[in-house]
Amino acid sequence: MIDFGENMPEKKHIDMTPMIDIVFQLLIFFLLTSIYAKPVLPVSLPEAASAVVSEEPELTVSINSSRQIFMNNRPIPDNRFRSEIESALEIRKDKSIHLMADKTVDFGRVIDIMDRAKQAGAEDISVVTEKRDAE
Repeated sequence: MIDFGENMPEKKHIDMTPMIDIVFQLLIFFLLTSIYAKPVLPVSLPEAASAVVSEEPELTVSINSSRQIFMNNRPIPDNRFRSEIESALEIRKDKSIHLMADKTVDFGRVIDIMDRAKQAGAEDISVVTEKRDAE
């Protein structure tokens, strides 16, 4: 009689490849979506009950709490603001600007920036706020 040996049970294991694929896809998804989640510039926006949540605009002017001006998160010297806005608006069809000002910035500074942006060729200036929670 032929002896084939004992039946050796095959080692059972879990295939980890699909789980690793899913984890990497989730990692890539969260990395890409976190880039567009909020502006990098730390600005404390005022709240408004009528605020509308929208996509991040293409041309954003920000004023931080120390009154410094930023265009698309890039600092701009106060004396070059108008020329920078003019050159940015020159290449765009949409002449709109989204203005984000820290709530501690005085109203006169915000009006000054809006006035200089209008003089530079901006046709529409939207003030960005955060949505206030319902009370």
